[in-house]
Amino acid sequence: MISDRDLRILGVHPLSGVPGGEVLIECRGFKPESYSKVLLGDVEATIASASDDKIIIRLPDSPKSLGLTLQVGGAASDVYPFNLATRLAMDLHPVANPVIAPDGTIITTVSGARGQQVPQSLIRLTRRGDKIPYQCEITNPTGLAFSKDGQLYISSRHDGTVLRYTNFEQLEVFAEDLGVPSGMVFDSKGFLYVGDRMGRIYRIDPSGSKEEFASLEPSISAYHMAIDADDRLYVTGPTFSMRDCLFRCTKKGTAKPLIEGLARPQGLAFLPDGNLLISAGYQGKKGIFRYSPKNGSIHHDIAAPVMVGLAVAGQDLFLASGNAIYWMQLPGKTPVN
Repeated sequence: MISDRDLRILGVHPLSGVPGGEVLIECRGFKPESYSKVLLGDVEATIASASDDKIIIRLPDSPKSLGLTLQVGGAASDVYPFNLATRLAMDLHPVANPVIAPDGTIITTVSGARGQQVPQSLIRLTRRGDKIPYQCEITNPTGLAFSKDGQLYISSRHDGTVLRYTNFEQLEVFAEDLGVPSGMVFDSKGFLYVGDRMGRIYRIDPSGSKEEFASLEPSISAYHMAIDADDRLYVTGPTFSMRDCLFRCTKKGTAKPLIEGLARPQGLAFLPDGNLLISAGYQGKKGIFRYSPKNGSIHHDIAAPVMVGLAVAGQDLFLASGNAIYWMQLPGKTPVN
């Protein structure tokens, strides 16, 4: 009969996750053929595969979890710390990155099906998860971005426009004839980059004049974009291929692949240290990967279903699924593989 001393978690990979993600547990003394289970807090996790020394689990939603525990019969291991994302809100429909407002709240969308007019399509979330709708009418809001002066810009994939929501009171067209605009990002000089998922990236100056900046393969869903401290544009866009790329555009708009072999790459967000978070599948794993532009290395930081959007605010990471927003503290620094 196994004792508590015989049952032990030796390591968990990765050490952070979102409900629905899969993690690998290295352990000692687990008996998959016996009455055995894995708990995250007090919630039992689904076991995808298991042996005496390795277990793959699917993370459950466990709001009060402090870590993982193994149980075999009456024996239990010590708790192994694990960083699980907290769901802030459901019944949403993000399509791209959420954004952080100047007051620290999170803004996201209930985008709806193509052409669907949702009564309250733009939502502000507090850090407690309170949902506060904006009283404005936007059909299929998609990309969101704040300018340096704190004004919110919103792309509509319904009518091919970018709207400016001045002081959260006045909604006006800023640019139009943009195809099917999705992700957006500002550079340090106030130029707005907008991804038309039909295969174009537009650059729009502060007056609203646009030019075609780059061309890519069309995306089946949306382009996702981020910009680094040197104003270099990074782009992902899922296609029908399971070997998509992360691209970086030169100042002249030439898109160069940095990583190949990504499956449904979507949300992008830069960390304060200059590394890039990417939501994708890669080499048989799913979740959030940390990419170093300096040396080209990539590390699996967070186990998760593929998220459509990411936003970083200090040590806070906000993750958007197709119907919810999650929050977690950024994982601690890990040596990059």
